[in-house]
Amino acid sequence: MTLRCATLSSVPQPRFRLPHCPECGDMLLAPMLAQHVSPQLVHNHWVCESCGHTFRKEFSVTAEDDLVDA
Repeated sequence: MTLRCATLSSVPQPRFRLPHCPECGDMLLAPMLAQHVSPQLVHNHWVCESCGHTFRKEFSVTAEDDLVDA
């Protein structure tokens, strides 16, 4: 029996990057709260699990469903 490794090159890559904590640099996986201000604007509220720093980051959603860091 032969095992073959399939590559996922045809899978689309995410169009946004996960933020890092501005205090300690740790990568954050999910916002504590996502506040939908309008159909095009989302405020994500983040809390770093490593150092406890909190901050807000805005994302604008365009007509093409691209996430743009604001």
